[in-house]
Amino acid sequence: MKWLQPSHFLKIESGKLIFWDYEKHQQFELSIEHLQRLIEFSKGTQPQKTPIDKEISEAEVLVNSEPHKKWAWDWLSHIFHYGTQHPLPPDSDASTEKSDEYAASYLEFCASIRHSMPEVEIIKGGKRIPLPDFDSEELENTSLWSSLSSRRTCRDFDGKPVPIKKIATLLYCAFAEVNTKTDLPDLSVYGYKRTSPSAGGLQSTEPYLWAINIEGLAPGIYHYLSQRHELEYIDELPKKSLGAYLCNQNWANEMAFAIVMTSRFDKMWWKYPHSRAYRPMLMEIGHFSQTLNLGITALGLKPWLTGYFHDRELGEALACSPEIEHPILVVGGGTGSGNSVDTATQKIIKKER
Repeated sequence: MKWLQPSHFLKIESGKLIFWDYEKHQQFELSIEHLQRLIEFSKGTQPQKTPIDKEISEAEVLVNSEPHKKWAWDWLSHIFHYGTQHPLPPDSDASTEKSDEYAASYLEFCASIRHSMPEVEIIKGGKRIPLPDFDSEELENTSLWSSLSSRRTCRDFDGKPVPIKKIATLLYCAFAEVNTKTDLPDLSVYGYKRTSPSAGGLQSTEPYLWAINIEGLAPGIYHYLSQRHELEYIDELPKKSLGAYLCNQNWANEMAFAIVMTSRFDKMWWKYPHSRAYRPMLMEIGHFSQTLNLGITALGLKPWLTGYFHDRELGEALACSPEIEHPILVVGGGTGSGNSVDTATQKIIKKER
């Protein structure tokens, strides 16, 4: 008996039925006869001496025992987990000569894609607003350990305003261009550097400021221009509250601000066409999240973060082009008690007591 291995999906594209083995990164075009036979193998059946069974066997999509599902999440997460893994084993040749070959091929690759380099700076065209100069004094007077040990996720904010100078400092320390020089012009270093690591140095993360109660700045949605230390106006705040966009996490409405981080897929696709690049893209935003959380804490404010929101609607509010840019994470802050339990939940707990 043979069974169909579980790491696959079917896709209909341009009138063709495609079988995708995402664990081995193989794709096959199917006929209806192939599909019918694969359905039979999914229930377990004996291979026959037919051309179709021979093709299916040679494709190495059959297993010797019935698959048992151990994966606790849905199939989409299964596809992501296995589909973004490296399909090949390590190279056994780790010699200096091999390393030289790899270095030469990497430089050749960089040169081959230089002509299609995407725009480094993303400007949407709104009115530009200069920000106060970066003030490092408050950050320098707080040790790294102090920020690490005192950082707490807060859900109990009081709605009080935050000076724009603190916001400007926070945006600068997390997202502004950090001047660095390189003596490797042939490498074609792309773009610029920030204080947090970026996948491939591509700086695919774009920060948007959701200004709720900031002294010196009108409420609204703004895009931070990293190389200019300016905001560009996107739109006024929507009629729906921020909490509504964040799946009714309504304590967010009492924050002074939120920073929504999106990823520019087109930048990642340029250098990393394989889907594995989705992993470091998420990790990159995680790096920025930590920088923001520590920066908010060092500035004497309370941080909060979430990855739970209405994707499409939040992207529309930021004027994202959905094919190439998408919100990934939200980090907000303001003043408050620092309690990790929101006010509404605290009231319920007190009543039950």
